[in-house]
Formats: sequence, C-alpha cells, structure tokens
Amino acid sequence: MVVVQDLMGAAARQSGIAGGGRAAGLAAGVEGRVLRSAALVGVVHETFRARVEAMGVSAERIRVVPNWSHVAAPSADRAETRARLGWREDEAVLLHSGNMGLKQGLEVLVEAARLAERGDPATPVRVVLLGDGNQRAALEQAGRGLGRLEFLAPVADAEFPDVLAAADALAVTQRASVLDMSIPSKLTSYFAAGRPVLASVAESGGTAQEVLRSGAGLLVAPEDPAALLAAFRTLLADRGRADALGAAGPGYVRDHLSRRAGLARIDALLAEALDGSRPSAGAGGAGVIAAPPGSGR
Repeated sequence: MVVVQDLMGAAARQSGIAGGGRAAGLAAGVEGRVLRSAALVGVVHETFRARVEAMGVSAERIRVVPNWSHVAAPSADRAETRARLGWREDEAVLLHSGNMGLKQGLEVLVEAARLAERGDPATPVRVVLLGDGNQRAALEQAGRGLGRLEFLAPVADAEFPDVLAAADALAVTQRASVLDMSIPSKLTSYFAAGRPVLASVAESGGTAQEVLRSGAGLLVAPEDPAALLAAFRTLLADRGRADALGAAGPGYVRDHLSRRAGLARIDALLAEALDGSRPSAGAGGAGVIAAPPGSGR
C-alpha cells in the first residue's frame, strides 16, 4: 500500500525548476513503478486521481485519504501576540507561512507589499513571510527597502498557532502552472487558526478546491499582486465576511480533518490492502509507504 502525499514528477514539471522536464520524466518513471506494484494507492486529494491512473494504476485501486491537522488551536491572547511581534493594532497583517520555494511563487507577495506602499489607505498593510527555503534570499533581495514587507524566522511549534491567529488573513500562493502535484499541508494549520484564507492559486487546481470546500477562504488569480492586495483590502472593509470565513476553518478541521478521522481512514486503507488480493512477494504491495502530513510550515 502506498499513500501519495506529493507527485514528484508533476512537481518537477509544474514548479518552474530548471531542467524540470528531464527531472519530471525520471521521477514519474520511478513513481509509476512503485504505484503499479501496490495493492492499493491512497491519494491525499481527488485531483491526484487522474495522474495516478495515467501511470497505469486502475481506478479501482485508488482511495482518497485526506491528511489531518495535528496543529493545536491558538490559545494566546491575540493582542499580546501582535504586540510581541511588533505588529501595530492599526495595521492589517497578511501572512504566509511555510516553505519559500519555487512552486510557491512568493514574488506575488513581495510585489503586493510594494503596491501597499503606494497611496495612503485607511488601514496600512503589512505583508509577512514566515519560514525559510531556498528562495528566501532571493525574495529578501527583491523586497529590499520595502517598509511593508517583513521576513520572520520559523517559530517554535507551541507558538506557531498563535502567530497564525494574530494575522488578519493567511495567504497560500502557487505559481499558475501548479495544478495537481500537491496540496499545501499549511492549509490544515490555516483552517485551525480561525483566520480567513486568501488563495492566490489556479482555480482548477486541488488547492483552490480545498479552500472552497472549507468555506474558509477566497480565491485570487495567481501571480497577480494587485488582485491579491485588492482582495485583502476587500476583506478588511467587510469584517463580518472576514470573521465568517475565519470561523468556518476550525469547523472544517473538526468535521473533516481531525486526527481521529485521518487515522481511521489510514486504518481502513491498510485493512483493505491486507484483506484483499496482493501482488506477489517482493512487489511491495503488503507494506505501507507514506509521508506523514506536514504542519504547513
């Protein structure tokens, strides 16, 4: 049994990495051999189905087993957390947390911060990038001198939920080419934080589907900083809507992304794989290959 968290062949092709075409072919070849040998294949989102089927896995052997959230709900006083982070009460914080890599296309947030410096809106905007990754240095260079842009180092696990909850909205961004190779695990953390989510992602991709299903966020055209900033300001002007979106997240986590529900899905998949017909010895079908769900950081 294999549980697919990310499709690395598709990732190489869609993320914009140099030499991605060749890497995609090699990775997809390995993935295909592993998946075809498994008794059952679990995928963390239904958008993975078509690509896994294209690797030669029959639809009857594919099961959807969404990840669960293992990040605690925020507990600290929000005003105190903002004060400790140096975020003023009269400014609005749009925060992105997680890996700063190619597929995230975080340049859209740098440019949104640049646009936020123009004019004098009633509520100043601060764009915060929390985390690390191989693109952080380039992003810092691109945003050098921007007063509305802040980079924060990763925080301790105990502090993480409170930092998310201290923001006014949480951003998930992807390049427009990213469609069906992964679902950002940060979404489970975002939903649990109880803040509205702004998803600057392709409308036809799995990330967009998950945000809409949760009822906790809005979609924004990918790689469009003006649209992202405008959507954020729209939320700031309609606090009732922002609060309703934020409140939907914890409920979605409770009903669909709890640890109990997630483990039950994995248990059921394992039981089915062990009880059903399996490939011959050595094919790898009786074991479990799975990466644990990430925290979105």
